Amino acid sequence: MDFRLQISSKNVYPKEGILIKGANPDLWLYEIQKMGLELDKITVFPLPDVKANEVFGCLVFNKKKTKVLDTGKNNFCQLVENKLFIPENTNVFPILTKEEWQKLFSENYHFLHPVIGLVELNDEVNWDDFIKVPKEVTVAITEPSKSVVIPKFISSFTIEVDQEEILKHIENPLSEEEIIEKLPFNMKKLMQGNNREMDKFLAYLEKHPEKAMQLAIPLDTLGTSRGGNGGTFSFNSGIGELFNFGWIRRFFDNLSSGGNNSTGFFRYGFVLLFMILARSCKGSEVKENLPSILVFVVILIIVIFLISLWAGSQSGSSGSVSGGSFLIDSNRFNTLRSRYEKLAQDYIARKEYEKASHIYLKLLKNNHQAAKVLEDGGLYREAGSVYLKYLQNKIKAAELYEKGHAYNEALALYKELNQDEKTGDLYLLLHNKSEADKYFNKVISNYKAHSQYVKASLIYKNKIGDRTQAQDLLLEGWRTNQDAGKCLNNYFANISDAEALEVAIRSVYKNDVKDENASLFLHLLKYEHSRFEEIEEVTRNIAYEIVASRIDKNPEIASELIHYAKNNSTLLKDVGRYKLKAKRS
Repeated sequence: MDFRLQISSKNVYPKEGILIKGANPDLWLYEIQKMGLELDKITVFPLPDVKANEVFGCLVFNKKKTKVLDTGKNNFCQLVENKLFIPENTNVFPILTKEEWQKLFSENYHFLHPVIGLVELNDEVNWDDFIKVPKEVTVAITEPSKSVVIPKFISSFTIEVDQEEILKHIENPLSEEEIIEKLPFNMKKLMQGNNREMDKFLAYLEKHPEKAMQLAIPLDTLGTSRGGNGGTFSFNSGIGELFNFGWIRRFFDNLSSGGNNSTGFFRYGFVLLFMILARSCKGSEVKENLPSILVFVVILIIVIFLISLWAGSQSGSSGSVSGGSFLIDSNRFNTLRSRYEKLAQDYIARKEYEKASHIYLKLLKNNHQAAKVLEDGGLYREAGSVYLKYLQNKIKAAELYEKGHAYNEALALYKELNQDEKTGDLYLLLHNKSEADKYFNKVISNYKAHSQYVKASLIYKNKIGDRTQAQDLLLEGWRTNQDAGKCLNNYFANISDAEALEVAIRSVYKNDVKDENASLFLHLLKYEHSRFEEIEEVTRNIAYEIVASRIDKNPEIASELIHYAKNNSTLLKDVGRYKLKAKRS
């Protein structure tokens, strides 16, 4: 019988074999591993070549039928009647019956190929003959130092803040080399409140407004900020002072404080004259010496008046020593303030916010405006430092540090202020979830202590990410009647699947609805009734049960049925008639 292969356009039999050409077992093993086959799940048969003592290749029998997506340069083979392997896209001729297959072929597998002919597959490849386990060698492994991990993307970042360094640029924006040495006015007299020097200073600022930054003379310059002399402002005219006798007080103040040499001379002279006058006033001699005493007193008053005028002129020209009260008119004061304010506005217009803040902070003594300028300019860390040091507003400082990515400083302030939720939010931002959850649990405990179960559940759901705990809290609020309506409403609203919602409604109705909360449950159920068409029948039946069991005691409960049968006109009429009848009876 002529038994041969024919070319076929399709494979008629299952592909359970793979032909690997080549005489080297190393090649076979490499190709088997490349195709993803495991040695314990296949059988490999060597194939003889047409020449004696030479190998054509091997046939891999995929007995476990492991799926092979890519055979590479190898070829699939078909298995015919579980007896004969033939190449793919071929068929055998003539077609044999099952009895003929059993009679012609032994129990062993056979392989038919147009090059090597028909081969009986007697021997399997024993891999133990080819694979040898290498000898174990002890190797000293030197571990490299830990390298720096370079992130592929930045999820968050924080900025370390040196508060003193930040404020240094605001409090002292100019270096020592930039400070002017030669000035057209006497700085010492100006600091003591001399009006003439103030006029010179204002004229100088009009020509050189930005020199105010270099001079750094604050608005309260006369004896308060720059010398610590405790000076005060007094905005009155000289005539007013004269008539209200303020000059007498100042004169005696000068006498008591020592003043300069001339003032001391008049002081001792006045004391001497007073002693002479006292000695002359003895008993009966008073009446005889009265005219001369009166003349002496008048002369003394005139002398004191002249001395006060002289002292006032000296005060205006040369300033005063420490502790005095100076006559600075309001026009000069307001002019200086307006110059500083205009300079600050000019810096803001040029977006030089730190310099503008310095004007408000050091010259105008307006700490709040200094902080606001920095905040409006986007210098959040600088603004936070001003709020913290000068305004002692820790809440605002923490908010600004957070906006400026100074998270460590913001965290420290939020912890100090016991702002647990904000602290947790920042830890989440820094990808430290374990620390964040600690603070969120503090917030939850506080909410539960105040019976705020809905807020506590939102922390679980939105911050911690535990929806199960959130739902359990809402059920606890419903069962303990702590804001029960909102708790159950949120509990149902958190369920987005119709089937799960039906299970939840049935469970709550069966286990957690009592006489005291049945009406509230019925009221909340109508919102869930309209959410999903699939659960309308279930919610309607529950509603009917609740109404039927309580309508005798509470006829008004029948009105709830309207929400469950909007298209049932008969039921609506019956409800109306029933309520009317109940009212009449």
